Formats: sequence, structure tokens, C-alpha cells
Amino acid sequence: MMNIRDYFLINKTKNPNKIKILDLLGFEADISIDTSEYQIENIEESDNLDQQSFDKLVSNTEEILSTPIQSSIETYLNTTENIIEPSLEPSTDTFNPLKITSQIQKVWSDLESRRKWVFPTFIGILVVLIFSLSITSFLNYRNVQTEIAEDAVVVTSNSNELIDLLPTLIEISTNTFYSKYDVSNASANLQQIESSLIEYRENLDSRTDILDKEEVISNLNNIFLLVNELDLVISYRILISEILVYEELPVKEENVNIDLLTTELSSIIAQSKVNYSSLPEIAEFSNHKNLVEVALITAEDLHGRYLAALRNNEYEVAESISSAILLNKSTEVRAFENSLSAFNQKSLNIYNNLADLP
Repeated sequence: MMNIRDYFLINKTKNPNKIKILDLLGFEADISIDTSEYQIENIEESDNLDQQSFDKLVSNTEEILSTPIQSSIETYLNTTENIIEPSLEPSTDTFNPLKITSQIQKVWSDLESRRKWVFPTFIGILVVLIFSLSITSFLNYRNVQTEIAEDAVVVTSNSNELIDLLPTLIEISTNTFYSKYDVSNASANLQQIESSLIEYRENLDSRTDILDKEEVISNLNNIFLLVNELDLVISYRILISEILVYEELPVKEENVNIDLLTTELSSIIAQSKVNYSSLPEIAEFSNHKNLVEVALITAEDLHGRYLAALRNNEYEVAESISSAILLNKSTEVRAFENSLSAFNQKSLNIYNNLADLP
């Protein structure tokens, strides 16, 4: 079979030699020699071809023709000619119109075939999603209920422990033996109890383990009432401790300083009036509060007489008036103690009727 090398050797030969080769191959030698197509250098190069190479090419060609593949050579030459000079006529397949209808039918058939598994798959996914959401909601609800129950246990335990402190706080609040420091600590404990009770009441609505909530609420209200009254009593006690408080009432000439005594007694009256106006309303202390009002009026009058006796050097009169001033104060103190005792009994009765929080 002729190879590419032989083909190029034919192209490089002279035109007369090409005619011979084509005659040997069985083609008509219709070649017109046009010297204008070549440059002078190419003509000189063609003249200088080795005659031996040409003879070799001719002999190779004769051998090729003797083989039964002459038809293959012709096919090869035709293919080569088609490669060198491609057809300028475009393929008509390029301009065939798009078969839109057939494509739509194909898409529709695909959809119809997929509908058989798309719809069941969609239903399955939807069922799985609903089932997952249901399980998640149930688990979240159970976790919330568990947290509420745990918080309820802690809050209930703390509240009951603080409620157990009420008898001690009642004693501190109603006994004049305890100092202002003890009373202040009792007030702080009452605030802590109240905060715990408020938290318990807020969690009560979400408690599902309590059947009779009305009874629990009633008991809780009694506890709140007792705590609030104890807090009021502590405030009352702190205010009353600064009403008509006397350090010393001198009755001897060498100890008397009229100007200083006048200032001190005026300050006592002023402070007492301010504290009296701030006293809270408590049923057990209503009589005492009325007595304090009378005691203030009496004390203001006695102060004036006392200072006048000292200015007139009437020291015996001043001494008797100072005793009356102190008696006025002691009367108010006894009435206050009686009110504290009555409140103590009432508070203990309320506490004894309280039940533990569930």
C-alpha cells in the first residue's frame, strides 16, 4: 500500500515524471504544467532530485500495482484528495428543524414513568417528617415536664425549710430582748421566704401532680399573710425604737445646760413625729399607735415645763417633771410590749394551722 512518504515523493518530482507514475497507477495524465505556480527555488530543487530516488519510487510503484490492493490505493488517493480539498457544500443535516413535539412527548413520557415512584416517595418522606416532628414534640414536652418537676421539688424543699424558720422569726420580731441587729436579720430572712413563696406560686400553675390546688393556694395565702405582717411588725418596731428616746434629763444646777437641753428635746420631738407618721397600720398595734400620738403631745408639753423650771432654777419642779416625761415614755413602752405579745400569740396560731407545701 502506498504510504505518505511515497506520496510526497511524487509531489516533489517533475511533472513529466508525475505523468509516468500516474500512467503506471492507471490514471489519465491530465496535468498542465504551470510554471507560474512555483518559485524559482522550487524548480531548481525539482531539477536536482536524485534520479536514483525516482527510479526507486517507480519500482516501488510497480510492486504496489502487482498486489491485489489497487482498489485500496484508489480509496487512499480519493480520501487524500478529500482531505486536501474539502467539500464546500455543508451537510443538510445541520439545517434540519428541531422536533419540538417529539421532545415534549419524550419529556412527558419520562414524567409519566417517574410518577409511579415520585408520588410514593413524596408520601413516604412526608410521613417520616410528621412522625419525626411528633416524636420530637413529645420528647420536648416530656423534658419540659421533667424540668418543671425537678424545679418544683427544689423550690418546694427550700420553701418548706424557710417556713420552718417562722417561729424563730416570730419570736425575734415580738420580743424586745432582741436588738436592732437581730431584727434586721429577721427582716432579711422574711424577704428570702417571700421570694421563695413567689417562685413556688409561679410554678404552681404548671404542676400536674397537685390535684387540689385551691387548698394549696389558700394555705399559701395564709403563709404570705403571716410573712407580710411579720415584716410590718419589724418595720413598726424599728420606727418606734426612735420615738421619745431620752438619754439623760439633768435636774441639778451644775449639770444643766439650758441651750443644749432645748436643742436635744426639740430634736427628739421632731424625730418622733416623723417616725410616728410612718408607722404601718397593724390591727394588734392600733391602740398603741393612738397612745403614741397622745404621748407625743404630752411629751411636748412636759418638755416646755421642764425647760422653764430649769430656767427659773426650780430644780425640784424640774425633777418631778423629768419623772413625768420618763413615765410617759414607759407607758408607751408597756403598751407596745402588750401589742407585741398579742401579735405573737396570733402569729403562732396562724403558723400552727399552716400545712407543708406539696
